[in-house]
Amino acid sequence: MPAWLTLLGVLLLALNLRAAIAGLPPLVPDLQADLHLDRGTAGLLSTLPVLCFGLLSPLGAVLGRRLGTERALLLAMLSVAAGSLVRTVPGLCWVVCGTALLGAGITVGNVLVPSAVKQGFPGSEGAVTGLYTAALIGGAALSSALAAPLAHDAGLGWRGSLLVWGGLAAVAATVWLPQLRARHPAAARRGAHTRLWRSPVTWVLSLFMGTQALAYYGTLAWLPALLQDGGVSAAAAGWALALFNLLGIVTSLVVPSVAGRRRDQRALGVLTCLVWGAGLVGLLAAPSLYLVWVALAGLAQGASISLALAMIVLRASTPAVARDLSGAAQSAGYLLAAPGPILVGWLRDSSGGWQLPLLFLCATVAVMAASSLGAGRDRQV
Repeated sequence: MPAWLTLLGVLLLALNLRAAIAGLPPLVPDLQADLHLDRGTAGLLSTLPVLCFGLLSPLGAVLGRRLGTERALLLAMLSVAAGSLVRTVPGLCWVVCGTALLGAGITVGNVLVPSAVKQGFPGSEGAVTGLYTAALIGGAALSSALAAPLAHDAGLGWRGSLLVWGGLAAVAATVWLPQLRARHPAAARRGAHTRLWRSPVTWVLSLFMGTQALAYYGTLAWLPALLQDGGVSAAAAGWALALFNLLGIVTSLVVPSVAGRRRDQRALGVLTCLVWGAGLVGLLAAPSLYLVWVALAGLAQGASISLALAMIVLRASTPAVARDLSGAAQSAGYLLAAPGPILVGWLRDSSGGWQLPLLFLCATVAVMAASSLGAGRDRQV
């Protein structure tokens, strides 16, 4: 199999690991008006995929062992495409079911794309992982920027706009199809999961992973609505969300390299959280300068997810432990993060403003900073 074709397939897979989720928040006002949703219910649509990440990550690994990584990833992309189609069917029930289906597909991709990188690019995992992370964030930036223009300017409506990202998943599935000629089932390691949870490193890494995901998805879900409530147009709010995602590409490429050159990542973790906090406090204190604060938060979110993944590798004593530790931290972390979008929406509805939700996100970042002191310490599982 040509390496360039495998790389193209991996990057297209990565583009789909946030795009179908990030394309929804700019369209939340349209969904609320059409389906008569309050903010808490609308937040459920952003929470469902994250909940899938937490609940289904272990099953994603099992699917990879049973079907092989290549076949499981093809099934993941088909699930994202099918879920995107289902959520365009009239009725809230279908939107929820479609969102859950695509969330399950993205979960499998989250778990198995790193395995595909390791299998396909021995000796170049670091460089390809950087490209993969950049593509993941770039997919979110692309979908958040184009969601509102596709719905309003192109006349597709919110359903047609969401369906576009299902088409992107279908393209990824088509390009990935030749990889089915190979099959690399993952080896099972009995008892590894139980042993991992005996280490405090696993717990602090899970807490860091969960709080960074909660801050990211809570902001992703409600940033457009927050800005529109402040008088920003839907299109401009979508572009601000795109900036939030796009700037994460820069730090996602830089931070793992910096982290890998240090034995201790505590200072880097605290710095990342300070930038996150500055962005959120800025939105609270000086909303008219929202582009500045969105830029800071965007840089911080890219740094936090890439730092979380880097610390998982650095804290693991062997590649096998790294795979198990990644699955454990993602499962527990995303379960912690899943209620975030719902809670942010509920706080907005109950308080009548965005001050309380932003303070909640600031508190989340403070916990992230505290967990980085344990997760970034030079010790291994």
